[in-house]
Amino acid sequence: MRRFSAVVVTLMMLAALLAFAQDAGFQTARVIAFERVANDEQHPEKADSYKMSMRIGDTIYNCKANAPVKVFNDWTTGKEFPAKVMDKTMQVKNFDGQIIELTIVNKKKPK
Repeated sequence: MRRFSAVVVTLMMLAALLAFAQDAGFQTARVIAFERVANDEQHPEKADSYKMSMRIGDTIYNCKANAPVKVFNDWTTGKEFPAKVMDKTMQVKNFDGQIIELTIVNKKKPK
């Protein structure tokens, strides 16, 4: 019985370690503004464009993205997502685990 318990505890620790490794570098980002950009008849390729502001810590990132409406279906002000900031992009894990690439337009730190 002790051996079984030790195996179970070891497996649980491995599962937790793998979960942590997958989220390495991700921080909690809160949506502070979100809007769909109006369609431009002259540029149909921009039909599903969005602008959003994301707060990570004390920094606000103004971003834009172009993706189908179902990707941003549940995005509203106040929602939180795991996010990783790259050089000029932000990777955000959606509710279904899909990683969405946002383009960072600018960032602001309060004074």
